[in-house]
Parts: sequence; structure tokens; C-alpha cells
Amino acid sequence: MLALFSFVLAQLAALQGVGAGEVRARWSCEPQAVELGAPFALVLELVHPAALSARELSAGELALDELSLDESWVVLGEESSTSEREADGMFRSRRAWRVSSLEPGERTLSGALSRIVLSERVTHIQVGEARVRVGAVLAPGEDAPRPLREFPAGFAGEDGSASAKPWILWLALSSALLAGAAGAVWWRRRRLRRTVARPPTALERLGELERSLDGARGSEGCFELTRLLRAAGDGLRQKSRSGLTDEEWLAEITASLEVPRNAVSALVAVFERTGRVKYAGEAPTPWAMQETFQRARTALEVLGAGAPSAGATRA
Repeated sequence: MLALFSFVLAQLAALQGVGAGEVRARWSCEPQAVELGAPFALVLELVHPAALSARELSAGELALDELSLDESWVVLGEESSTSEREADGMFRSRRAWRVSSLEPGERTLSGALSRIVLSERVTHIQVGEARVRVGAVLAPGEDAPRPLREFPAGFAGEDGSASAKPWILWLALSSALLAGAAGAVWWRRRRLRRTVARPPTALERLGELERSLDGARGSEGCFELTRLLRAAGDGLRQKSRSGLTDEEWLAEITASLEVPRNAVSALVAVFERTGRVKYAGEAPTPWAMQETFQRARTALEVLGAGAPSAGATRA
């Protein structure tokens, strides 16, 4: 009985020791600033009693590459775990993964890390320090990656022989290739974002229409011209009136207080000329079409100047 009582007391003491220490977890990045493509350590630090293991608290094998990270992150692998005893008897265990960012700027992994499920014994989890500042490959004003630098003299050793420390050469070459590849990916994405085609303005469409016209397409060009002007006028008033005839639309424009008078006069002249071409079969002369397009350009310039800016709303 005495032996059994001693065993129970020992177990109770062990359980109290486990519960006495708060288990805490903290995610961080080391270092907190790197160059584009350079690896850094994503660190999980656990403070726990000796009776609990770091693997148990961190749910065994954590495969960070299985997280829903976007394509701008690369998980290179996990480092060796370490554990040290603190002065208060608690243990501080460290697990770390080598991670690389393919995009520059202030970046954070806290959102993805908050989805990792640790042991229920972990009572406090801190993810706010899981952020890193990634430097850009291109300096201000540059629009292409810089060439890779050559190795400095004596890099492989005092005698300059590459066989002195071959692993250093391989490590440096791998890092340079990784940084160069990351820079090229980032530069290509930047160029693609720049080259996304924006929709042509009304004046640009007018110029294209004028250049594409010839004598045989006079009537067709007049239909396209009036559609362009009507769209610009409806855009100014922020209301489509596509169901109206040209005469009805022009009458409403003339009575509208939203359309400047100099635009109205130009529109009237254009619609009178194009109406004869569209509906009366009149064959326009090159001089007449040139004058018509000039008046249309004047109308579009005035309508464009009076159009509401992006994001503005009507009262």
C-alpha cells in the first residue's frame, strides 16, 4: 500500500508540474529583412515543460508546403530542431523552415500560420512577428534585372584555387541563380502588369475610325461615328438612351442642361450631315467627312472635359 501511495503521489506531482507551466508558441522570421529570392528562417518557438515534446505540441510533422500559400512563396525545407532548458525549468524548443519570397515589399505569413492547428496544450500563440521585408531587385528607375556580379578575387581561397573550398562556390552559385531567377520572375510580372491593355478613349476610337474610312465605307462610318458620339453623351449624363432614334436623342441632348452648349452645336452639325448620308443616300465628299470628323472631335473634347471622374456619383 505504501508503494502504491508513493506512486500515486509521484504521478500527481508530475501532472501538476505539467500544468504549472504555460505552453506558449511564437512564430517569427529570421532575419526580418532579406533580398528578393534570398531564403530566410520561418521559426516556431515553443516554451513548454520538460514532460511535453516539441513534436507533440506542434502536431508532429508540419508540412508548410502543404499550406495554401500563393505562388509568391517557396518552402525550401526544414532545419534541424533544437531544445534548451531555461532557468525556470521550462524548455525552449525551436523548429525552423527555410522559406523564400518571389515578390518584394513588406510581406507577412501570419494569415497562413493562423490556420495551423497546434496541440490543445498550447495556450498562447503569437503570429504577429511572422513578417519579413523583401528588397526589390530593381533600383528606382531601372526596368531590367542587373547582370550577376563576378566572384571577387581570392574568393575560393588565398591561392585563388576553386578546389580550396568547392562547397562555398556551389553555395554561392546556387544563391546567385536563385536570386536571379526570382528577380526575372518578378520583373516579368511587373512588365506584364504594365502591358495590360487599357480600353481606348473616345478620341482614340475616333482617330482609328477616321483613318479606316474610305469612299466605299462612308455610310458605315457615319453609323459608327454617331454611335460613338451617343455613347459619349450618355456617359456624360450617366444614363443610357440607346432606345431613342437619332432625332429623339439629339432633341434630348439639346434640351439637357448637363451638356455644354458648344458640344451641342457641334453634335447638331455632325448629326445633320451624317443623317443625310445614313438615311438619304447622300455620298459624302472627302472634304465633307473631314469637316464632320473635326466637329465630332470638338464635341468629344468638350464632353470628355465635362465627364465625371472615376468613382464620382450623381446626387
